[in-house]
Amino acid sequence: MSTLSYEYARLWVPLYDANTLSVARPVFLIEAADGFEGIVAEKNTTLIGVLNDFGRDGWRIDTTPIRVTAPSPEFQLLIDATLDEVDGGSLSDADSGAVNEFDVYGMRRELP
Repeated sequence: MSTLSYEYARLWVPLYDANTLSVARPVFLIEAADGFEGIVAEKNTTLIGVLNDFGRDGWRIDTTPIRVTAPSPEFQLLIDATLDEVDGGSLSDADSGAVNEFDVYGMRRELP
């Protein structure tokens, strides 16, 4: 009898700006054991599209996110550094700045 083992991560999605109905930054962050990885989203990428892409890679994603409105200072530094790296200077000044509100989805997939 073999024991199943899983890889766990969390998907951090910058919250929408209620005034402009747009994402604060067109990026999604994956938090795994080795830190954050930023993924630049296409202009019209929807959250459902992102979840479907991860599903094809074997990820099961919790359907109910946890709202994080104030990450710890250590997390905020990691998030800001990742967003700056992903931006690569390609976004306008209006897109820059700290993001400190997220919906966070738990993720897991079975390891082979």
